[in-house]
Parts: sequence; structure tokens; C-alpha cells
Amino acid sequence: MITLRSAVTVIGISSAVTLGWIFGRPLLNQPLPAQEAEARMAAATQAGDSVALGRLAHRQCQDRKGADRQQCYEQYFLALAGTSGVRLSLASLSVLADLDRVVRAEGHVYTHIIGIRSWQPGFDIGTVFAACTGLFQSGCYHGVIQSYLTGDGGLDSTRVVWLCDIVAQQVPGYLARFQCVHGMGHGLEMALNWDLPRALSSCDWLPSPWDREACYGGAFMENAVASSPRAHHPAAQIIADRDVGSAEPEDQSGHEGHDMGAGPPPFKMRDSADALYPCSIMAEQYLQSCYQLQGGILLDRTGQDWVAAAAECDKAPAHVRHLCYLSLGTNASGFTVQDTRRAIRYCSVGDPGYQAWCFLGVAKNYVDVTGRAEDGIEFCRAVPEGRNRRQCWVAIGEELLVLYTADSAARERVCGTAPEKGREDCRYGAGLLAAAPEGLPIIPGAP
Repeated sequence: MITLRSAVTVIGISSAVTLGWIFGRPLLNQPLPAQEAEARMAAATQAGDSVALGRLAHRQCQDRKGADRQQCYEQYFLALAGTSGVRLSLASLSVLADLDRVVRAEGHVYTHIIGIRSWQPGFDIGTVFAACTGLFQSGCYHGVIQSYLTGDGGLDSTRVVWLCDIVAQQVPGYLARFQCVHGMGHGLEMALNWDLPRALSSCDWLPSPWDREACYGGAFMENAVASSPRAHHPAAQIIADRDVGSAEPEDQSGHEGHDMGAGPPPFKMRDSADALYPCSIMAEQYLQSCYQLQGGILLDRTGQDWVAAAAECDKAPAHVRHLCYLSLGTNASGFTVQDTRRAIRYCSVGDPGYQAWCFLGVAKNYVDVTGRAEDGIEFCRAVPEGRNRRQCWVAIGEELLVLYTADSAARERVCGTAPEKGREDCRYGAGLLAAAPEGLPIIPGAP
């Protein structure tokens, strides 16, 4: 009988590696011993070799499953960001995402981790923020701000109000400011131990309505992520380890997904008896931002049943119901890892009067993930003709207004690449038309 040992002896270990496989497993892809992996990481970091670093991450973690694989990647990028900084870590993550489809789906989490680890007390906040990129919906920017606000500088209105003005001195522009203020919402929620009403009140210190809305969105997103029953919260663990050492998590009974912080959060993060919570208890000024983040909570609650989640959206107040559908679209894009056929299927449910905003959410997310308008345009081309497709083109225009705020010629040029039937809708979304084209979907019941 030929055993593994005798097989290797007969053909020679070098021949076995050349052949690539022994009993169905690629020897070249086996995880390396820790000491050898550390040496290879150090050498690749020194050389600035993001391809080698991304492949090494895949090699070390690919055999693990579920949460164990996620934590393996988290630890890898924590170590990498602590030694190589932001840009090389993000470039390496991009390489890994091409090798592991799950990483593409969860990339925003890892970019948050890189941002959090890259800023340390004493570092210049603007310099670290400027090193981030828009990879995976700009999570690195958010993580840097989270890390800064949860540092030892304390929270007060002056520090909050001026933070993004200070950052803007090194990273000007509409899009960068949004990432800063959105990250501020994340950071305030964490710094205040997930007390959502206090975090929102702190966002209210910001003098600009636009800044406040972006900050609200970050706070609601952090509440949803931290309370998710599906996974732990790596960002919270990183900050806790940084500030107080590796303490054991306290019992957080009744607060699903929240396992860090100074005791149980004072605010109930989810309510099993109320699908639209926390939006259902929020003041009017917070409803718009809240419902744009409610889709993930509804899908958690319904076990990813898109018909049931849309039915819950139908119970939202009429003037914000379309935003609930928009949030389902955002989740359809992320959940399918930008699988166009499945995203279209998930958005083709619920009230036909509101479906168009689900498609709008998908299209926006396609562009947000990659920073490329072309990706959103390809999605809209695949949407069946009708009101859903028209709203999709409006979404592309709105994204162009973010990408090319001060460049109307660029917006005109990109809208010109849309099919003829979609160009005017795109131009309207891009702020190039004063009046909506005839027949464009409107919010049911809107004046």
C-alpha cells in the first residue's frame, strides 16, 4: 500500500511540489509556520510588494472557515497596518480580494480595521487620513476618524466641530469631507459606548445641515453593525485592546453583537418586538438617515427574506418609505457582492411604487464600492426597461455629482455614455437639468 510518506519518497519532494498536488492538496499553498510567515511578511513589507503580501494573507488563512478565517485576516492586516502603514495595507487587501470572494463582500470591515490601526495617539490626523483611499466604500477614512475620536483627547463640541475642517486642509473636496463626517458618526457612537441618542446629539454640534446628515448616517450605521447578531465587532476589539489591553468581554446579554465597551450600552440597540426600531422612536430630524440604514436590520430580522423585508419597509412612514427601499438596494449590492442578476431579483419585490429606490440603492453602491461610475452604468444597462431603470440612471447622475462636484464637463461626458433613453435622467441626477424629465418616478404621495 502506498502511503503519503512513501509517495513522497518515491517521487521526491521537489517533484511533488513541481506536480503541484498530492492527494488533491496544493503543497505550495499550505500555510507557512508562523516564524517563516513573519519573515516573508517583513521582507515583502520592506520591498513594498503588495502582491506578495496579499497572496501571503490568502495562503495563511484560506484553509479556515467562517469567523475563524475572518479573524485570521483581521490579525494579518492589524499586524501589516502597524508596520507598513495605510497605502501598502490597502493595496495588499485589494490583491487579497481578487483571490477570496468573501473578502470582496467584507472588504469594508477590513478597511475600517486598517484605518483604526494606522492612527495612533500622537500621529497627525490629517496625514494619516490623507493616506487612505476609497477602496471598499472608503472604510479606511472612517476607521481613522473612529480611532481619533476614541483616543485620549476626550469629546467636546470644539474638538468635534473642527475635526473635519482640520482634515480638509490636507484632503480638500466634497467626497473627502463626507468620509470624514460619516466616520465621525461611527467614532462618536463608539466613544459614547453605543449610546445612539447621545451620538446623534453630538452630531448636532456641527453647524452645517449637510455635515449633520452625514454624521447621523455614520452613527446609525455603527449602531447596526455593533448590534448585528451575525458577527463580532473587530473595530471595537481593536480600540479596546489599544486603550485598556486585552480585557475579557463583559456579559452583554440583551445587546446582540455588542461585546465591547465600558459595560452594557445604555441604549437598546435593537428591539425584537419592533422591526422598524430604532427609526420608530427617532425625532423627525433623524428619520432620513435612519431609514437609509434600516435595510440591514430588516434583513437580519427576516433571515435574508427580501419579500418579508420589503413588507416591513411598507410599514414605514410614507415620506421616508422610499429610503427604506433604498437601504434594501444597498444591501442587495453588498450581499450579492455586486452580482447584477441577483441584485435585480432582490429589488424586484415589494410595492412597485417604491421598487425604483431599491434599484437606486444598488446603483449607488456599485459606484461607492469601486469609485468607478462605469460599474454603476453597467448595472443600469442590465435593469429591465421602465421606471426602475430610469431611477437607476438618476442614481448614476447623483454619484457623478459626488465624484465630479466642480467639473460639470466630466458629468456631461459620463452621462453621455449612457444609452440615449437614460441620458437625460442621468443629467438630471447630476444637477445638469433644472427640471425632472417627463415621466421620471416620483415618491408616492409626494407633492
